[in-house]
Amino acid sequence: MSSRDADIIKILLGAILLVLLFGRDAVLSSLQGGFWAVLAIGAVLVAGWLAWVFGKAFFYDVPAEYISDIRKEKAQGGPWLAGAVLGIGLPFGMAWIVGRMLHKWGWADIREYTEVAGQVWYVLMPTFLVLHTWSGLRKHHRAIPGAVAAGLKTLFQRWGYVAVSPVLAPIGRIQEFKAQRAAGTFRGYAYAVFDVVVTIIVSFALWIFAVIVPLIFAAITYHEVFG
Repeated sequence: MSSRDADIIKILLGAILLVLLFGRDAVLSSLQGGFWAVLAIGAVLVAGWLAWVFGKAFFYDVPAEYISDIRKEKAQGGPWLAGAVLGIGLPFGMAWIVGRMLHKWGWADIREYTEVAGQVWYVLMPTFLVLHTWSGLRKHHRAIPGAVAAGLKTLFQRWGYVAVSPVLAPIGRIQEFKAQRAAGTFRGYAYAVFDVVVTIIVSFALWIFAVIVPLIFAAITYHEVFG
């Protein structure tokens, strides 16, 4: 007989002895109570472990990593002060949001404590935006005029294309159809006429949005300002 079989026999004999001494109902009740006790202890341990893991990650790991990133930004000449302000303000903003959500859902009303956090958030968030914008301007101030000029050039070029599209777009499509006839890929006059008509309609609609609508807004603005 192996030691494993001997252990099983000992457990069975022990269970029989307990039934003989205390009765079947008492033993089953004790086993059931022990099972629920072990289950409750296991649930408490699991919940405690999860609370420790998430608490450590939220209150230690994430702030430590964020502080490390801010130090790197400072060493590299980046917008570290804006990041520091954002890191300080985020907990206040989250507390304010949680307070409002709990009140909205009817779970709790802690707004008398979280409204102060909201006021701090309202101060720190604009401060972060100002600092971040200032840092970006200071870092890229030489490239901004060129980028603005290039953007305005592209904008006016595209606006010009749309403004003259009711004339140039149909002409361009007709030239494409001529090239297709020369290459032997022309799909027929019915398709060509339909395509040109659709091109004119779409071009005219875009022209209205690009030219007429801005003129209407300009006229309304002039009338409201100068009477």
